Amino acid sequence: MLIPVLGSGLFFTVATGFFPIRKWRFIIKSTFGKIFKSKSAFSATATALGATVGTGNIVGVASAIAIGGPGAVFWMWVGAFLGMMLKFSEAALAVKYKGGTNIYMEKAFGTKWLSVFWCVCCVLCSFGGGNMMQTNSAGAVFNNSFGVSPWIIGLIISGLAGIVIFFGAKAVKNVSSFLVPIMAVFYIIGCTVVLFICRETIIPAFLGIFESAFNPLSVGGGIGGIFLSESLRTGIAKGTFTNEAGMGSASLAHGESEEENPLIQGCWGAVEVFVDTIFVCSFTAIVILASGFSSAPEIFRNFFGGYGDVFLCISMFLFALAAVIGWAFYGEKALLYITSSRFLIVLYRILFLFAAFCGSFLNLGFIWNFTDIFNGLMIFPNILALLMLAPEIIRITKNPAR
Repeated sequence: MLIPVLGSGLFFTVATGFFPIRKWRFIIKSTFGKIFKSKSAFSATATALGATVGTGNIVGVASAIAIGGPGAVFWMWVGAFLGMMLKFSEAALAVKYKGGTNIYMEKAFGTKWLSVFWCVCCVLCSFGGGNMMQTNSAGAVFNNSFGVSPWIIGLIISGLAGIVIFFGAKAVKNVSSFLVPIMAVFYIIGCTVVLFICRETIIPAFLGIFESAFNPLSVGGGIGGIFLSESLRTGIAKGTFTNEAGMGSASLAHGESEEENPLIQGCWGAVEVFVDTIFVCSFTAIVILASGFSSAPEIFRNFFGGYGDVFLCISMFLFALAAVIGWAFYGEKALLYITSSRFLIVLYRILFLFAAFCGSFLNLGFIWNFTDIFNGLMIFPNILALLMLAPEIIRITKNPAR
């Protein structure tokens, strides 16, 4: 999966003249600079961010460092940088063709069967990474910190998500626009406090990232080569998992934007990857490396005592809730492309919420493999469609009017 993701990301980055670097002022001006004027564009992005900025930004980053070492963080950055143009392309085409991946895929291939296939995979995938894994991570943190049974957390998250989901797409966007900034700022403030306390080890932490990423000899001989490859693979894989670049799922949210200029919404797509991986995930990574602890619970408990457990539980709860709401929106939009049956839509919502509840206390080893498979099945046709529509994507970056 990583070969087509990185390859296509590199292709679009080079083909557009390194657009994220060359036009970074324009991207900031068109997004954060107009955040109050382009509320629809922001709400669509917030929905997508809610689905991507999940518990993986805390748990996944710690796992990446544990498996691949500090160098995994560097390769996570590389994957995110290349993923910015993939998300740009998905968001821009979603606005251009007034729909998600399924719509521009239909345009690219001239047939609906691959779009239907992608939507089926999206619906199935919504039960894994964006649902059961989220409540499982949140439930585990509450259980470890306060002895709260995971099923209670799963019941609360699925209940709150159900209230939002049954009010429809507008409620999802409104709640995401409110929830996502709050949860991100709340988490970043906590990380900033830890970094201030550990300020003397921040620079060594950064140096360790680059040394581990480029110097396999630092861990000795042949083992170093294995470590470097694992660092690269894990870093990029975790980055791809957190920001979902190449999957096409976020285009379902971006397609709901009222923004008429594909270039502007595309910029929001690039910002989405930056915020998710380069910003939020990096805070987690530097906090882990600078503090000397291997997991978020250890870090916050050590620096904040009992308040650390409260902080982490609130962060995990908000991240999980936003992800569950966002992925419910994705799954429903994908299902609507396949069928307009009101009964099946309601049935999907019920099954989705039930899965969220069950995920909080089940062993999810199988679900991880299940999700990886359907992530891959979503990536391949989406990447192919993006490559077939590459001339239009390049044209969008050069001509703001189109």
